[in-house]
Amino acid sequence: MNSLHTPSPALPTVPPLRPQALALQWNRQPLPPLQAVQALEFRTGETGLLEVEQGRVWVTCDGLLEDYFLDAGQRLSFAGPVRLRVSAEGGRPARLSWARHRNSDVSGRSAAADVPAPGASIRLQAA
Repeated sequence: MNSLHTPSPALPTVPPLRPQALALQWNRQPLPPLQAVQALEFRTGETGLLEVEQGRVWVTCDGLLEDYFLDAGQRLSFAGPVRLRVSAEGGRPARLSWARHRNSDVSGRSAAADVPAPGASIRLQAA
């Protein structure tokens, strides 16, 4: 049997996607000491991002048993729907920056499936 090997045409190449910085509107929230707890709510399909700019912040999430204590420079992210309660920890003032990101990428496909469920969605990072 005589067969000739015909090379397959090369597959088209697609340039890799470059990571894009999120265009977020950051909100600054001062947290004076001994002030009442403040609530932050995020809807289904949103990712909430927190970053402590100054001081120490207490964060708790409705429905979870854990509390979080974040120091300046630490970040927290989570998937909605969720209600957070935040306040300055101790007798010192704190300042919190937070933003909300709608979970969809540039192609319009929902990225909600890429974000963990609310009970397991909390990620803590040190800056």
